[in-house]
Amino acid sequence: MKTRFSRIPGFRISAAAAAAAFLIGIGAVSPASAQERANRLITLLEAKRPAIGVWTGAIAAPRIAKVLATSDVDFIVADIEHDIYDFNVLHRFLLEIQDFSLRYRTEPRTAPIVLVKLANRATWDPRYEIAESLKVGPAMGIWIPMVESRADLERAISAVRGAETSALAGINVPKERREPWPLNPRGELLVVAMIETEEGIRHARDIVRTPGLGAVQTVHIPEADAKRILKMCRERGIIAAVDASAEDVKARIAEGYLLISVGWDFGLLQKSLGETVKAMRGAIK
Repeated sequence: MKTRFSRIPGFRISAAAAAAAFLIGIGAVSPASAQERANRLITLLEAKRPAIGVWTGAIAAPRIAKVLATSDVDFIVADIEHDIYDFNVLHRFLLEIQDFSLRYRTEPRTAPIVLVKLANRATWDPRYEIAESLKVGPAMGIWIPMVESRADLERAISAVRGAETSALAGINVPKERREPWPLNPRGELLVVAMIETEEGIRHARDIVRTPGLGAVQTVHIPEADAKRILKMCRERGIIAAVDASAEDVKARIAEGYLLISVGWDFGLLQKSLGETVKAMRGAIK
């Protein structure tokens, strides 16, 4: 079966996978599975189980998409903020993650969930980008940088609630479940707010109390403020997100973090490649 993706290097969609993707796209859901969650990341978080993810800025690279889709991560953060703003590239990336998961994973239902980190910061007006990002492919939520007030977040959440998530190849779930979790307990979309400025710190309590917010990540702020915001999240039942390593992940979970990233894909590649080359040079001395 030839598709417009057949011309993309590294992207060769099989007939079986294409058919499966097509059925997913048009909503071929059996009655028995109709109530199953499409967003397994939320399933983990509801059960208070930690979810492990990775960040990527390489959404234009099909081979990286294949590596991510076939890894054992629970979620992928597709960072558009630090990449070229291109909805067509995002569309292709989301479909690649879906296709590679269907073709190469023995359990496609355990495929990683993709969350889109917006290019528009919350202090701007990200509503158009949110609507388009959730429409172009099976993204299961948004990661919003620079949230500095409740008004910022309410504007973004209103766009999530109004997005046409099944127009092209978005998630195909009943309309009443195309809602932010936990505002709607059966909602399938996750909204993550980043608090990373002094203004955000000042309004942290109002931000954490915004209906429709699912998780908070603090970055670039003093440790004391991060701990204070973590406490607010735990009191409100909001998921806390953080970066961690294998050495400190248990401590982070004990602190109350559940949405845990191992870092950037290129950083992991750079580290592994560096260690491999160093070992090779040592072996041939």
